[in-house]
Order: sequence, then structure tokens, then C-alpha cells
Amino acid sequence: MKAKRLSLVLVLAFALTFSFIAAPVQAKDDNTLNIGAIAWEESLAIADLLQHVVRTELEFNVEVTNPNAGVAYEAVANGDLDLFLESWQPMTQANYLEKYKVIDFADFGPMYEEAKLTWAVPAYVPEDMLSSVEDLAKPEVKEKLDGEITGIDPGAGIMNISDDMMDEYDALSGYELLEGSGAAMQASLKDAIMNDEWIVVTLWQPHSAYGRFDLRNLKEPKNMLGEEERIHMLGRTDFVADFPSKVSQFISRFYLPIGMVNNLSAMYSNMGEGAGAKWANEHPEIVDYWINGVEALG
Repeated sequence: MKAKRLSLVLVLAFALTFSFIAAPVQAKDDNTLNIGAIAWEESLAIADLLQHVVRTELEFNVEVTNPNAGVAYEAVANGDLDLFLESWQPMTQANYLEKYKVIDFADFGPMYEEAKLTWAVPAYVPEDMLSSVEDLAKPEVKEKLDGEITGIDPGAGIMNISDDMMDEYDALSGYELLEGSGAAMQASLKDAIMNDEWIVVTLWQPHSAYGRFDLRNLKEPKNMLGEEERIHMLGRTDFVADFPSKVSQFISRFYLPIGMVNNLSAMYSNMGEGAGAKWANEHPEIVDYWINGVEALG
């Protein structure tokens, strides 16, 4: 039977799907879904997959922009953005979740789980010299790192927490947390590894860097980077009313195990746009479930 061939991910997704009150059949006047995806590889990869499915299967136009987290939350709350990918819950983006009320968003539930914020180093950095954030206090370690922690875009949840860590850990006294972007961080990481240099980067899982490079996460004794988190999609409050039910139901069913997110992110890292289409072609039964729900179970 067809149901027996469906992967475990469909069962997980079905368990997470919530029911919608019937939405109007008509779409928005401009027939376009505006998605905000932070310029992180896994977010861009998921956006590429979403727009491929929405365009080819649901016959909707899609526009993807790349706001930072703060801008994205405000835009969705104000109704200027239809959908925001990568709402890290409950801790990483707690400041934004506290700023806005639950009624400011339509929460479509987790699209993947088991995410984790990290600080990481290349595996060739001797573990007996640097295995924990506390080891950054060692003069020889600080010298090797030029007193720098390489971060990403300002306003990102991991940067807010990392900034707090700079004040909380005595071991980080005299260090500078460098701001930039996810792409700039990866470029710095690649350059350091090519030159066999030491570097500490703010990172997170899932991320294609873990597939491209041999990395080790630093221990973080005060647990400020938190435990595993859930990554939700947030829509504007009138999303369900303005889009056909098939679009809202697709968004609510969209769910991937973190291993598949890593795989999709690696595809995107290697080929850029088009990775979503390639992934969808390799996993038609999952796309079928996202589009058709229980009917795909046969």
C-alpha cells in the first residue's frame, strides 16, 4: 500500500498539523505570497523549497526578501509581510516573542526541531587548549584568536545572546564580538581553515558548515546558548483569511526532520537557487503530503 511507502517524516508532520477554520476560496488580489527569510543558508534553502512548491503546485507567485529578525517580526506583526521563516522558540528570539503578543501572528507551528545555537572552532584547534568558553581566558588562546569572536548579523538571536555572554563570562574580558553577516562569517571560517588559523564563530545547527568543515562545538557551562529549540513559521494575523485554504494548509503541514534540513542546506550551499526544486523532485511523497494531506496517505 502507498501508506507503507511514506516516510516517517509524513507521520511526524501529520502529528504537528493543526486544523484550519475554512478560509475563503479567493486569494489575495495580487496572488503573491511574500516570504521573509533571514540570510542564513538553512533559511534561504527552505525559502527556495517553499517558493518552488508554491509556484509549481499551488500556482501562486512568491517574492522572497531577506530582512533581519527584528525587521521581520515587525513586518509580520504590521501585516507588511505574509510569512516569516525561522522564528526560533522558545529562547533564541525570546526578546521578539516578548515584544509582540500571540495575537500579532498566525503561528503555523514548527517546521523543524532539534535546533541548537553554538560557538564552534575548527577541529584542528587542540581540544586540550580550547574545549570550553572558559578556556578563552588563556593568554595563549586569546593571542591565537586575536581577541576576536566572529559573529553574524546584528539583531540575530544568537548575536543578542553572544553579546550577553561577553558581559557574563570573565573569560571573555578583552574580546571583541565581530558583527557581520552569515555569509561573512562563513567566509572568515573558510579562510581561517585554509590557512590553518584559529577562529571561534557563532554558529547553529542545522548549518551546512558542519558538512563542509570538521568543526567542534565549545562547551558553554552557563548554558546561555540554551537547549534544543523549535523553528516556527509565523504569518500575519489575517493570513488564513486572505489566502486559499490550500496555501494555509500546505504551510501548516510543512515539516522536516533536522537531518533533511541539513541535507537541503548542503544542496543550497552547493548550487544556490534550484536546490529546492531538486530536493522536491527527490522526495515527491513528502511534497504530496504537504499539498494533499491525508489524501496522500491513500
